[in-house]
Amino acid sequence: MFIETDTYRTILNNVTNICVDVCLRYDNKFLLIKRTEEPCKGVYWPIGGRIHKGEKAENAARRKILEEIGIDFTQELKPLGYYEDTYSVMSLGEMDYSTISICWLGYLNKEQVSEIKLDDTSEGYAFDMYLPERFKISTFEDFGRPYWYLKSVGKI
Repeated sequence: MFIETDTYRTILNNVTNICVDVCLRYDNKFLLIKRTEEPCKGVYWPIGGRIHKGEKAENAARRKILEEIGIDFTQELKPLGYYEDTYSVMSLGEMDYSTISICWLGYLNKEQVSEIKLDDTSEGYAFDMYLPERFKISTFEDFGRPYWYLKSVGKI
């Protein structure tokens, strides 16, 4: 779904952008892609992006997996929680805007890892034990518990 640049700027200046972020795991590590666009350009980050009008959040997560790493992900995706942030720069340039992302958790298999094909919004990928420090998920199940606790008990 394409939105003209001026219209998209108006939207982002007036409402919170609703997105998905996908935490895919393989071999007890998270798949992170190195972004080529703002926000977080040059940073290893989970797969993600905005939800289109009328699109279900889980379908958006599956679409982003296909778009960003070329995998038609058919396994289970579990809603993990949500992540909120504000940014001062995006692919359209400087502007203050906010996002809330519904975060999903899924597991890749060996065959899928060998088939990863990045799109032009990323320039590399890595598997890491930890998610980026800035990426603080508030989980639905454990709302109110600190992120370090959830890591320590293996919930994320």
